[in-house]
Amino acid sequence: MPLQVLGPHDSRVLSERGLLLRGVLSVAALPEPLRATLAAQDPAFLDYAQLLVFAHAGPRMWRALQTAPADLRTTEDPIDTFSVETVREHLEHELGVQRFTLLYPGHRTIPLQELGALLGWHHPSPLRVGINHTFGTWFAYRVALLADTNLPLSPLPDDAASAPCATCVDKPCLSACLGNALTQGDLSLPHCIDFRTRPESPCAHRCPAREACPIAPEHRYDADQIRYHYGVSLKMLTR
Repeated sequence: MPLQVLGPHDSRVLSERGLLLRGVLSVAALPEPLRATLAAQDPAFLDYAQLLVFAHAGPRMWRALQTAPADLRTTEDPIDTFSVETVREHLEHELGVQRFTLLYPGHRTIPLQELGALLGWHHPSPLRVGINHTFGTWFAYRVALLADTNLPLSPLPDDAASAPCATCVDKPCLSACLGNALTQGDLSLPHCIDFRTRPESPCAHRCPAREACPIAPEHRYDADQIRYHYGVSLKMLTR
């Protein structure tokens, strides 16, 4: 089932700023483990009508961020700030929603990959990042929240929906890994981290294996966006 990609007719602000995926789930109909996760943080969370998940896809979000006001671009985490402000504008100005509770980004526990899998956005890959047929690996979860919205619920995929990697015969990502972290067909995180953190590592600020994936290469991030994301993760690895 193809993903529902937002356009200007759905939301001008989300479309222009690259948050092209919006998942709408009924809180009452969530799988029980997800409901338990919410209730453990605050029982009142279960009183909300809907859980909304937003993801950027492709390079549009990054390009929009480059021309955003300075107060959004110069924060400690400009992508989080920009994404939350974009979603807030969508809720308050486009939908007229005033009451909502932010789950992510922040300190709350929310299983984003489980939500992505439920929505059909996220299939497993050897790289241990989510992948789908529409955007490949070039998407990321940006915001999750609870709100008393009345939006149409997202259609959920059939359990039998095929994962892109399951039908990929050549799997060029495996041989493109310069750190030999994919020799067993799945990512060896210790090998990956060791190679990335070496001096002058060619994988410090990019992932050739990810770039070799043949799924949706037209949505690949711009080079400076790739460098930014991998630079952030490298700092976390070398703290």
